[in-house]
This record gives sequence, C-alpha cells and structure tokens, in this order.
Amino acid sequence: MSDIEINDPAENFPKYCDFFKYLLVEELVLEPDYRQIHYGKCAVIGRLCAIPDYFKLENVTVPHLPSAYRLPTGAVSLLLLNFSYDNSCTESLANGAYCIMRGEVVLCNVQKPNSPTLTTRGLHEQLLQLEDNDTVRSTFLEKVQKTHKPALSVWHSSRIDQAEELIQRRLEIRLLCN
Repeated sequence: MSDIEINDPAENFPKYCDFFKYLLVEELVLEPDYRQIHYGKCAVIGRLCAIPDYFKLENVTVPHLPSAYRLPTGAVSLLLLNFSYDNSCTESLANGAYCIMRGEVVLCNVQKPNSPTLTTRGLHEQLLQLEDNDTVRSTFLEKVQKTHKPALSVWHSSRIDQAEELIQRRLEIRLLCN
C-alpha cells in the first residue's frame, strides 16, 4: 500500500445533519459567516408571523438568559419556505402562534425569490470551484451575503405552548451534552 497522502478538500465539507437538531432563530439569522450555518435538518421554535407575500418565524425571548444576550420576541426572524396554513399539522396554527418548525436550512436569494436555494455545502462546493484566489472567494462570499438570507424549508409544523420554557429546556440539554 502506498504512503501517498491524498488531501481531498471535499472531506472538509460540512456533513449533512440527518436528525432534527434544535436551533434558535438567532443562531441562523445572526450567523455572520454563511459557511458556518447549520447544514441539514433542524427544529426551530418561534412565533409565526404572516406577511402578505410570505411567512417568517420570529425569535422568542429566553427569559433565563443574561440580559446582555436576551433579545425581545420578534427582534429577528427567519424566512419560511414551503409553508402554508393548509400544510400545518395543527388546526389552530395562526399568525402570532408559537410553534415548532421542522425542516432543512437553506440560503434563499431574496433578490431573486424564485431562484434555486443554496445549502451550506453548496456554498463550500462553489468556493472550491473558484480559483485559489482569496480575493475572488472573498468577493463571491460578499455577494452571497448581500443576496441571500438564511431560511427554513418547512417540512412539518405544529403549535406549541410555553415556547420560552421549551427553548430554555433545550438549551439546558445542549449544555449538558457538551
């Protein structure tokens, strides 16, 4: 067997998360580097907000966080794709309802809404195809930051009660697992 080491850049690509990882709206919306955004399935708790042409999921205040890290409910929001009241599994899901959305994280081109979405892995693949020029890669990333926003392609949704407490418990479980 050969001692030649093959360095495949694809091995460093993000791996698809095949379980519904619990994330905060803030973790997706406020991530400054789109290369670091979650890749795969997730579950996000928030408050449903209906805008005339689209739906979004607003963050929910976590009362037990230190005030320096606590955002008021509705301070940031995540665009919801493929969601409608008709495909909700809960009859009482309406504007302003607290709910949990399960789906896949994507980057949506907000300047061209009907264009294909991009995943974190897709972003890595496009960067790999660019020449080994940091300026070109940086320009590409800046363009994506201006044209795309994190979104959730919704597969399943349901109404929940006590959203703040549920988020708090999920965060505590996350701390215990780390």
